[in-house]
Amino acid sequence: MKLILGVLILITAGLKAANLEDWLESGLLHPDLIASMRDELELTDDQQTKLTAQLAEAREVAEPLELEVKAQKKALHDLLKQPGTGADAAAARLAKLIEAEAAVKQLQLRTLIGVRDLLTPGQRQKARGLTPPKMAVKEDLEAGLDKKAGQLRKALESLGIPPTEAMKERGDDIQALVKSGQFAAAAAALDKLIEDSHFKELEAESDEIDFTQFEPGSTDLDSLRERYEAVQVAGQQVISLPLVRELLQAKAAFEEAKAAQDAEKVGRILTFAEEKLGRK
Repeated sequence: MKLILGVLILITAGLKAANLEDWLESGLLHPDLIASMRDELELTDDQQTKLTAQLAEAREVAEPLELEVKAQKKALHDLLKQPGTGADAAAARLAKLIEAEAAVKQLQLRTLIGVRDLLTPGQRQKARGLTPPKMAVKEDLEAGLDKKAGQLRKALESLGIPPTEAMKERGDDIQALVKSGQFAAAAAALDKLIEDSHFKELEAESDEIDFTQFEPGSTDLDSLRERYEAVQVAGQQVISLPLVRELLQAKAAFEEAKAAQDAEKVGRILTFAEEKLGRK
């Protein structure tokens, strides 16, 4: 296991090293820089047309590639959740994820080189000495995103639980937008995540849940186990923090009922959770 973990660390470290920031530090130019400084660089109409076409094509190609990365991440995550997964199967699935990520990196690099090659040597030299307005506010934009994300993290910490899988997935998408320099899109995605989390509603005290008003449903042991596992899976797709708080209250009551071997109460609690998750 230590050897496998060591290999994983080396692989992920290598992927992280070959990122957009490193290439920009190597002398390549960010498309945002070129677009925001087109007047200073005296781009010709032909250059502007080609730049717009290149970026439009890159966005079109990027969408399915990014969806494939997302799908491969989920496939690997689902595989690792299975207790019987062996090292060979995990390594094979990891290889597919790395292959999908490599395709995105290839597109990023080709796009940056394509943008560079649109410019004359004089324009490239001038661009490297300029500070575009869009890049100048990068740190402020990142700070604003961090502040908003911090509010969400604080609300989650108040519940004493880690993010759900759905929260992690959307957080990863936001991080990807930030890394690619799409700050406006990242801010919009974060605002939507915050809106869907309803974290400000946590300021109000939660009501005590009366589980007796719910039907117990099927209460034989196998059914209760299946219902519980289904609730566990569905719970990982929750974004709303007030709902998470209610589910935590239900979980505490569930553990008490389970310890008391009260199958009827366990069933009522599961019915509550099932109904709540069905409305999420």
